[in-house]
Amino acid sequence: MADGFYRAFEDRYRGSRELITQRLEAYLPFLAPLKELYQDYPMLDLGCGRGEWLELLGREGYAPSGVDLDDGMLEACRMLELPAHKDDALSALQKLPDNSLVAVTGFHIAEHVPFPVLQQLVAEALRVLRPAGLLILETPNAESVVVGTNSFYLDPTHERPLPNLLLSFLTEYSGFAKFKIVRLQEVPALRDESSKVGLWEVLSGTSPDYSVVAQKQAPPELLAGFDPVFNAAYGVSLDQLAVRYDRVLESRLSEIEDEMAKGRADYLKALESIQSLQAEQLLVMQRYNNRMDVLQAELNISLGNAHNWHQRATAYEQQLEAMRSSTSWRITAPLRLIVRAIYWPFRSTRSPLSQVFRRGVPHARLWLARRPLIQRPLMAILNRCPWLLAKLRSLQQSTLNPDAAATASDPQHGVIDHAPLTQRGRTIESALREAMMKGQK
Repeated sequence: MADGFYRAFEDRYRGSRELITQRLEAYLPFLAPLKELYQDYPMLDLGCGRGEWLELLGREGYAPSGVDLDDGMLEACRMLELPAHKDDALSALQKLPDNSLVAVTGFHIAEHVPFPVLQQLVAEALRVLRPAGLLILETPNAESVVVGTNSFYLDPTHERPLPNLLLSFLTEYSGFAKFKIVRLQEVPALRDESSKVGLWEVLSGTSPDYSVVAQKQAPPELLAGFDPVFNAAYGVSLDQLAVRYDRVLESRLSEIEDEMAKGRADYLKALESIQSLQAEQLLVMQRYNNRMDVLQAELNISLGNAHNWHQRATAYEQQLEAMRSSTSWRITAPLRLIVRAIYWPFRSTRSPLSQVFRRGVPHARLWLARRPLIQRPLMAILNRCPWLLAKLRSLQQSTLNPDAAATASDPQHGVIDHAPLTQRGRTIESALREAMMKGQK
């Protein structure tokens, strides 16, 4: 690899010194109990890189030293006058005596070495640590889907991802008394169990880094001071996010089911209303059809009756036309006219009809007087109807002029028959009589 490449790569993707220092502060609570156990605090950082951890330990009062094989990284340490030198990690451990250190650390070095070498590193770390001493190995968290499938392979010097169960088992197998998996650098908001997570949070929200903090065997009274930090929970696992995501889905699904149940209830209610309206419409249509059937039947009967009436009327018209065309009808026409004239006044109670009848009686008498052939059979008919003859005589008397009636009974003037006279004739008669009276005077 070209000189300076890995230093430039780390500067681009590892993060700033301030950011890395802030992240490394998470390990200080694990180291604090060591100050209660020992007077000096020698520590070795494997693959110290730019020296952020060495600088932080120095500020906290520890006595760190670091080794690294990359000259570019060591140049940053030398510029800050940090205790770091060039050496292989395994070689540096092998040079140290037993029980010489209180802590051995390695940040993002385990994934850079073959697994057999890593086994040797863990074993050598156990040897050089004092009782209750700590081994801290940080590495990318392959449990994160984004890290395990993408960002881990961004570094060309990585060997293979190390699942936390494998790395923790390695420390346990190598002889460490206990270990703690510490998940790191997750989004702070995801630590809240009540916060909702989506699919992207499940894929990328798992802590991108983790470390295994292993402790060498020691008397229980020495280990007791580390219980608080070893019993605490750290970071966010993929399982936790998946379970929380399932809860979100179940909650949303429950809401959807409730909405669907409500919608189904509304749909059934609306369907019931529609069915009720359809039933009412069918009932109305049935009534309408029944009424139409009745009306159609009545119309058919009426049409049948009208046809019969039309046939009868046609027959009557034909008979009437035949009768009117007959000789007897023409001969009896005057008689029918007279009979209608006689009977017509009796069909109405209105006074104008009586006046018309009274006016017509003198003309009828004059017409009959000129036609003795008709007068004789008519008088025979009237003699058979005494009531009609009496009525005609009564009407005749009412038509007479009162003055003429008095004169008719006057023996000096003789009797004058006024029956044949019309109203105009009686007027003329009255004028003649007045003239005669004046001549006599």
